[in-house]
Amino acid sequence: MSPEPTPTTSPPTAETSHPRRFSPGGAFALAAAVLAVFLMASTAPSPMYAVYQREWEFSSTVLTVVFAVYMVGILTALLLFGSLSDHLGRRPVLLGALALEIVSLLVLAFAPGVGWLCAGRILQGLATGAVTSAVSATLLDFQPPGSGRGPLVNGIAASAGMAVGSAMAGALVQFAPAPTELSYLVLIAALVVLFLGVPAIPEPVARGRVEARRLLRPQRPIVPAGQGRTFALLATTMLAAWTVGGMFMSLGPSVAGGLVEDNSHFVGGLTVTVLAGVGSIGQVLASGWHGTRAVRLAVPLLLVGLTAVATAVILGNAVLLFAGSIVLGAGWGLMFMGGFRLLSALAKPEQRAGTSAMIYVVAYLSAGFSSILLGYLTTLFGLDNATIVFAVAAGAFAVLAGIGSGRAR
Repeated sequence: MSPEPTPTTSPPTAETSHPRRFSPGGAFALAAAVLAVFLMASTAPSPMYAVYQREWEFSSTVLTVVFAVYMVGILTALLLFGSLSDHLGRRPVLLGALALEIVSLLVLAFAPGVGWLCAGRILQGLATGAVTSAVSATLLDFQPPGSGRGPLVNGIAASAGMAVGSAMAGALVQFAPAPTELSYLVLIAALVVLFLGVPAIPEPVARGRVEARRLLRPQRPIVPAGQGRTFALLATTMLAAWTVGGMFMSLGPSVAGGLVEDNSHFVGGLTVTVLAGVGSIGQVLASGWHGTRAVRLAVPLLLVGLTAVATAVILGNAVLLFAGSIVLGAGWGLMFMGGFRLLSALAKPEQRAGTSAMIYVVAYLSAGFSSILLGYLTTLFGLDNATIVFAVAAGAFAVLAGIGSGRAR
């Protein structure tokens, strides 16, 4: 019995000469844009949660469940189809994910109740999970040789997308008509443009003959062979970064909105914008750093930022909350970038999508679990007390990440 052919990734050559194909640089930019818009869509609902909660009268626990089902969708897609683009090709997976994302945003835009809201978020999670590993692998495929720009741009695009998405949605909810529809319609228009551009990306996956039944099998995330211990130690960086991310994206807007007099949706949305925006700036400034150095600086920044946030909640001080969010954002961005850079470097070219998927499994498990637990604690003890407890826990994870990355070096 002959072994099944193993698809590999290689720098595109023949296809790049096609008159309708992007250059490697153009393909790299388009992949970054896809990731940024998907992450914009991921945080766009955050400023709307308070509106949904008021109109449909559900608890903070239900609110965080709405956030968590999005994570369930992502994890389902990553666990089942995390390395699919390593076998089927980058373009088909990107196109399918974009189409599903458009459908999910239509459901969210016209959701009549919390059940439809959950359904839309699950579909959105499935689309995001499918695109995440494929985009991350595409950035690695088309980065300039030896530049290391793939992991850098992966982090910047994700952080900037979350920042812009939350700010845009917060402004539209606060100042524009149709507060729970307009943001989704703007994002749908951007996704349609990207959908039309994806067919012009050169296909870097040399597919050969792969049986249809093999493609229909779950394409699970992978840990590179022989790298299990190192991967586990470095994965603590994702745990630290995305515990903070889950906390801010689920209930951060509610915390900030409660500290200002008019309970502003725009101000609430700015918490995610500050965290992710400062994170993306920090990633740009530290673009030439080794991943270990970024993680080492991220640890004290996260600790200082979390202390400031907890103190702001105790004192009821919105200015201190946003000051702490700036410091926290710098630490979050460096932790995410440094951890992703260290983890993705463990993968061989033919393992890029599968390894990227496993990185995001850890990240989204951390964010999803933290949001559910935070919602439960909020229902039991109140939002302020739950935020303080969670800040302490996130600080402990940051210290663990610093220790883990040092031992893995």
